[in-house]
Amino acid sequence: MDSSDLKIRLELDTVAYWQLLGIEIYEVYGAGDVSLAIDMRDQLATRLPDIMHGGAISSLIDSAAGAAVSTIRTEDDATWQGQATLDLNVTFLRAAKGRAIARATVLKSSRSLVFISVDVKDESDELLATGRATYTVIRSR
Repeated sequence: MDSSDLKIRLELDTVAYWQLLGIEIYEVYGAGDVSLAIDMRDQLATRLPDIMHGGAISSLIDSAAGAAVSTIRTEDDATWQGQATLDLNVTFLRAAKGRAIARATVLKSSRSLVFISVDVKDESDELLATGRATYTVIRSR
């Protein structure tokens, strides 16, 4: 499946929470490698109005990781019923003040577990946060 087909799959498979936060698909590079973005706005601010809340960044990391996982599912895998976050680790490195872009890359996957690394950068390519996630693949029995 090429990048444009994978992007269409993600567009059809987004969750309502992405809309609530304003998360959008930024780019699909290939299976297991995607970027999502979120723009700073008043509703995502901390007590300092120009700084994005860490919860929004954490949600962006989790969403990007989940998007990367969903792109590794093959069309002929009838057992794949979904996926869920098992573990999420986030390290904040600098304040996000504008657009935050999270690039998620699948590091390793098995039939039931997927390990993902995520870097969040601003539009100047400054590293804002980094994360790691472990997902489980939910399978029919």
